[in-house]
Amino acid sequence: MDPAIKKSVKSKDGIDLYYEVYGTKASSPMLFFVHGVGGDLDAWRYVRDALFEKGFPSIALDLRGHRKSDHPYSAKKYRLDDFIGDIVTILDAEKIDKVILIGHSLGAVLATHVALHHQDRIEKLILISSSYLPPPYFKIPGMFLLFDILAFLSPPPLSARHSIYPPGKYHKDVEMFGLVRTIMRNSFKSYILSSKEILRSNIFEPLKEIKVPTLIISGDKDSIFPTRISNDIHSKIPQSQLKIIAGANHVVVLNNIDETVRYISDFLLS
Repeated sequence: MDPAIKKSVKSKDGIDLYYEVYGTKASSPMLFFVHGVGGDLDAWRYVRDALFEKGFPSIALDLRGHRKSDHPYSAKKYRLDDFIGDIVTILDAEKIDKVILIGHSLGAVLATHVALHHQDRIEKLILISSSYLPPPYFKIPGMFLLFDILAFLSPPPLSARHSIYPPGKYHKDVEMFGLVRTIMRNSFKSYILSSKEILRSNIFEPLKEIKVPTLIISGDKDSIFPTRISNDIHSKIPQSQLKIIAGANHVVVLNNIDETVRYISDFLLS
């Protein structure tokens, strides 16, 4: 595979955003990968490489507060509008009018928000292990205050390097390995504030406003965002199709690479 072109750009509020480009716009459509909370662009490594071999160039970024992008201290730097604007900033920097926007987990929720605010920049939308509503624990009284306190006390990341995602490893929905990696590479601050901002709203009704062709992928053993949520998303987005991976959990982009790549490739070529 061609080596990644490593780049960075300043966000509208002065944050350094790190991203990598694989291939060129000449062989479009260009894919744009958005990782989940606590992850980084290399979480897409296996899916990205397989799709690149099929002729699909792509862009992948480290979200603000994650890995090689800046880790701002202020909670005001983790607003939903900032996350949405960061993706548009990169598209503008690359002079790309429209992309195939692909998100996993929190990244899929963010991709949905981008579609709702900047649908004119999206050719197709792919939501993997996604949701449209806040997790149940957000409803616990005082939870947001607790989030703010934990974020304030959180130390900076020990090592803002990309994570190692071992080939062949089975990634559980919740595991100590992932938690420790998040603390070391991101910090609890970015984990908490990113989750709080991107996941806090119920966007079920606005889903009907998404008119671009949309692919929804879910594992039927997903304990984070159960398949019933993907069914709901599918029922609301007019031009959508739903693919369920049997026996798969939340981390399909690492555990179920072949199925994920096949569904995406078929959707892109349809």
